[in-house]
Amino acid sequence: MKILIVGSDKNAVLLAQYLKLQDSIHDIYITTEEECVDKYYTALNIKENDISSVCDFVKYNQIEFTIVTSPLAIINGIADIFKKENFPIFAPFAEAARVTYFNSIAKKIMYKLKISTPRFGIFDRENLALDYIRNAKFPIVISNDFTLLERKSEFFPCFSKAKIGIQKAFENTENEKVVIEHYIDIEPVYIYFLTDGYSALPLIALERTKGNKYTITTAPSQKVSDDMLVNILKKAIYPLLDDISKFAGGYTGIIGLKVKIQKENFGVLEFYNGFQEYDFQALLSILDDNLLNLLYDASNECLADNHDYVRLSDSYSYSVSFNKNDVEIDEDSDEDFIESEDAENIMFTNTSSTMNYAKEQLLEYLELICEKDVYEDIINSEKKKECKI
Repeated sequence: MKILIVGSDKNAVLLAQYLKLQDSIHDIYITTEEECVDKYYTALNIKENDISSVCDFVKYNQIEFTIVTSPLAIINGIADIFKKENFPIFAPFAEAARVTYFNSIAKKIMYKLKISTPRFGIFDRENLALDYIRNAKFPIVISNDFTLLERKSEFFPCFSKAKIGIQKAFENTENEKVVIEHYIDIEPVYIYFLTDGYSALPLIALERTKGNKYTITTAPSQKVSDDMLVNILKKAIYPLLDDISKFAGGYTGIIGLKVKIQKENFGVLEFYNGFQEYDFQALLSILDDNLLNLLYDASNECLADNHDYVRLSDSYSYSVSFNKNDVEIDEDSDEDFIESEDAENIMFTNTSSTMNYAKEQLLEYLELICEKDVYEDIINSEKKKECKI
């Protein structure tokens, strides 16, 4: 199959490599200027948001399926244009994707649909936001509204610091809102669903720990039971999809949720379109299903007809991502870890039959290549997590 991936990020490259390894017969193209050393794909000198040129390439090169990882292409309406041309594409319509790119839209929809979320306020003027926090229960979180290029969420324990945070939030924004919400002291879980706009299947639930110079991702999360996934599907995902279908023609794609879970209850903090940069590699490391078939069936609105669930292996995944400047890699190393990188960061993933073994193996390797202070921070973080358990 001739496949085009519209995107230039690490996820686009990971996807190309994974699809090629699953079936070497595929011809895969990516809208990136970076050449592929291992020939998993052909790099195209086409900007990911140049929808007209992308469309022409698909038409004249008889591309059979297009997968979009680029937020810019999605928000610029690539799915809308491709659907009119009857080109098979895996991506949500631009209007549907707004719920994942605007915090204010997401919060209003959660309120309307009674999807549990922390108490919040949305403000487009600094003085109104300051009035709100004078009577707020602290701590609070202040977030930007338009999250297409960057999600900015900052924790504030008291009024004086939150006041400065609000002033900074409005300082360099023009016609943008600020979202303020109550902080819940529970570590979030990140859960991803695959949907064709009508039905949805859980993909993976992960946990993430962020340090000053590293990010640890573990999957699957032991905090999320099968019953909890069903609960989230019934109370959040399906009401959301039904609502989107009324004004945007359905949401085809991968939708992520940042969730806080307490006993049998959950609260949704944010929606994501597609995978966050730390999460896709974790899924691919334990996925035991045909990813192309899943995406293609979702694009054709027949996900539930052909799939009852997404198969994952019995393995556990442990990943660490950090800046390239903090590691010294031996190019001749024969360690069998999954590795991916972009211009600034590098990520290592190990899988094993138990989480502890996956972690131990990778940490032994990181001790050899990491700067001492970075490695010690990672070890201390793991000890703190063990104490909480």
